[in-house]
Amino acid sequence: MRTAVRRWWWSLGLLTLALVCLVPASNASAQGSVDATGQKLDSIRRYMEKGQGLYVAGDYTAAAAQFEAGYAQHPYSAFLFNAGVCYQKQGDNSKALERFREYLRVDPSAPDAEKVRARIASLEAAAAPVGDAGVGEDAGPGDAGAATPPLPSDDQDAMRSLVVVETDPPGAPVVLYERGAGAAPFKVGGENPGWTQVFSGTSPSETSLAVGRYQIVVEKFRDFNVSQTNIDVLAGHVHHFKANLSQGAFMAFLRVSANVRGAYVYLDDRAKKRPEWGTTPYGALVPSGEREVLVEAPGFQPLLTKVQVKHGEQKELEVTLRRVDYGTIRVDANAPDAKIAIDEKPVGVWRSGEEPLEVKLSSGRHKLTIESSGRKTYEGEIDVPKGQTLPIRANLIPKYPRGAAWTQAVIGAVVLGASIYVGTESDRLHDELVADREAGVLEEGDERITRGQIFAIGADAGFVVSGVLGVLAVYNFLKDPLPDSSIKQGKPVEFRDPKQARPSARRLLPSRVAREERAPKRPSAEAGGLYVTPQISGQSGWLLFGGSF
Repeated sequence: MRTAVRRWWWSLGLLTLALVCLVPASNASAQGSVDATGQKLDSIRRYMEKGQGLYVAGDYTAAAAQFEAGYAQHPYSAFLFNAGVCYQKQGDNSKALERFREYLRVDPSAPDAEKVRARIASLEAAAAPVGDAGVGEDAGPGDAGAATPPLPSDDQDAMRSLVVVETDPPGAPVVLYERGAGAAPFKVGGENPGWTQVFSGTSPSETSLAVGRYQIVVEKFRDFNVSQTNIDVLAGHVHHFKANLSQGAFMAFLRVSANVRGAYVYLDDRAKKRPEWGTTPYGALVPSGEREVLVEAPGFQPLLTKVQVKHGEQKELEVTLRRVDYGTIRVDANAPDAKIAIDEKPVGVWRSGEEPLEVKLSSGRHKLTIESSGRKTYEGEIDVPKGQTLPIRANLIPKYPRGAAWTQAVIGAVVLGASIYVGTESDRLHDELVADREAGVLEEGDERITRGQIFAIGADAGFVVSGVLGVLAVYNFLKDPLPDSSIKQGKPVEFRDPKQARPSARRLLPSRVAREERAPKRPSAEAGGLYVTPQISGQSGWLLFGGSF
């Protein structure tokens, strides 16, 4: 009975665990699908817009290579057409024909299929050899044949764009109409003269369109009413539209770019309670209305702005971030330790083996002082950049040894003292001898005469020696053949990004190494003696005896 109850509880626990894991897994899968779609469109947009920029700049070779790379990564027909136009601009009609034919093969129902066929015919006629009319004969009017169709002249608006239409829920019928010259505004259900249907399909759908004004109509689907919006297709762009059928309106597309690549963008999240919306340049579908955009990057002042987006609108928001008015320095040295001071104020101590000492300072010029025991002090000025880190490596030169100078000074002082003493004794003996001579009591051969002369000579010699040693000591105190300490400033680098060092789940787990260190160690047989180790399995247990003798 206990076994059955235990099995029932095990089954219930496993079922609960599976349900708990299934819900977030499905949500994560859906979110991952949305993120993957956004990343794919961003990649397509980068290839398309870079190729268009090169084409407008007149670099047709690089533009063709960009469109070819885009097609290899994302096989959409617009890349083929644009590459063909670039080849035609280069005068390489054979490659142009190859790309245009491939365009029709990949997308036979393209809205501009007839125009592309006419372009192919013009290129083929231009490439065909001129027929020989015969020697000495004039071809008659009837033999001239049909006139060669003129080659199209392409300008910067010749490029095709990719238009992506999505609906929520998917599967709705989508129809695109192209507006002709002078056509009245489009009305759903009306005759709409001047408007031509160029595409029909179900969402999600993609098509290649030329520059112009179009109307996107999502027809009645299930219990949802008709949704529509007009678009202006630009050359060499990716246009992304999504209709929320429950609201009967198209979402807007917002793209944020900045003068700093990789800046973090927060949408309607001033307090940053959610993960960042994206990093510049970044674009995605957003609900229409007023949106609040926060853009920030390490080393730059945060920028908060508001933007108004309409249903189905493609909005480009470009912001300029300004650097903060402070910077940092990162100091290390070739010494065991170094004391750093800025503007005569100590700011910290760096020790060998540690990370460089990082100090936050106002931008501009500052006095830097670096000291280390037994080494020359460095003093100089540095220019702290705005919003960046200045790496500094100090080369602190050891102080020139002064042992010889101190030795010479001490010996010179001792000799000088002794010279003064014997000189004083010599003067005293001289005075005594003079007094005795005047008193008539001085005996010839008095030993004081010899002793006084020796003291006088010794004093003079001592003064000379002490003077020489003094000069040598002063010279050696002033002598310094080693260079001064110096610093090497590296190229300023950007501030460290704290978001790039987010802790992973592995880091948050308790350390397995620490657990292993706390685990009891099995006695080693090499230590000698007897040991007993318990061993337990799922069905039984026993004691293991062992030892060394």
